[in-house]
Amino acid sequence: DKMYDKYGYPKADLLKAFSQAERMDTVLRQLERDKPNPNFKKNWTTYRSRYVEPIRIKAGVAFWQKNAATLNRATREYGVPEYIIAGIIGVETIYGKYVGENNIFDVLTTLAFDYPRRSAEYTEFLEEYIILTRENKMPIRSVKGSYAGAIGIPQFMPDSWRDYGVDFDGDGKVDLRNSTADAIGSVANFLKAKGGWQKGLDVVYDVKFSDKPKIDKALKLPVEPSKTISELKDYGISSPEAIPADVKLSLIDLPNGDNATQYVLGSRNFYAITRYNKSYMYAMSVYELGAEVKKAYDASKKTSKK
Repeated sequence: DKMYDKYGYPKADLLKAFSQAERMDTVLRQLERDKPNPNFKKNWTTYRSRYVEPIRIKAGVAFWQKNAATLNRATREYGVPEYIIAGIIGVETIYGKYVGENNIFDVLTTLAFDYPRRSAEYTEFLEEYIILTRENKMPIRSVKGSYAGAIGIPQFMPDSWRDYGVDFDGDGKVDLRNSTADAIGSVANFLKAKGGWQKGLDVVYDVKFSDKPKIDKALKLPVEPSKTISELKDYGISSPEAIPADVKLSLIDLPNGDNATQYVLGSRNFYAITRYNKSYMYAMSVYELGAEVKKAYDASKKTSKK
C-alpha cells in the first residue's frame, strides 16, 4: 500500500514479487556473526593484510591501466584522486571480481521483515530498491549482490545508487553492475557529494604526542573533523608534518590487539571515506591499498617507457 500510495507502483506486481520472495537464513546468520563483539580485540595489522596484499595490488594496476582515461576524468570532474577511487573498488570487489551472488530482493525482504534489529533501515533500502529496479528497467528478482544488500562493482546500497550513481559512460543509464565507467564516476561523485571531499587535501597525517597526551578525550571528539592542529595542542597532540592552519582534523585510532594502538590524524577526506563505510580500518585500508596500487602503477609506466 505504501509503495502504491507514494509511487503509484502497481499492487498486483508487488504482490506477485513478494509471493516469490524467499527468506534467507544464511543472511540472518551472517549479520548476527557481524554484530560487534565487546570481547573481540580489533587488530589493524590483521585487517590490513586482508586488503593491502599482492593480489589486489596487481589487480589494481591492471584496472588502472585499462581505465586510466576514465579515472583521470573522474579526478578532474570531482577532485577525488585516482588512487582513492581504485582503493575503494579494490577493497569492495577486487575490481569487479567478487560482487556477490545473493538475490538482492530476497536479502532486503528478509532483513526488512525478519531482522528486527535493523528492520527500519532495511525497509527503507527495500523501498529504494523497488524503485531503482523500476527506474532502470531491471526485473525485480534479477539483481545479485552481497549478503548485506550492496550491488555492483562499487557495492552501492540501493539508496546510494539512486542518490549518487552517475552515467559516466554516456549511454543514457546508470549501470553499476556492468559499466566500469559508471562505477568509477559514481564512487567519485559519492565521495564529493556525500563525503564533502576536498580537492588537494591529504587524507591522513602523522601524529606526535606530548609526554601526557589526552588521547581518551581526543577520541571522544566528533567523528567529523573539528579541531585544527593548533587546537589539538590542548590535547597533547601535534604532527611532524606541515599541516595547513585551517585544516580540521580528528584523531584516528587503529587498535592492534594486545600490541600498541596506531594513531594518525584524519582530515575531511578521511572522513569522506568513512561515509562509504564507518570503520576507520576500512577507510585506512582504502587509503593504503590505493597508495600501493599507485606506486606499482607508476613503476609500471616507467618500466614500459624503457
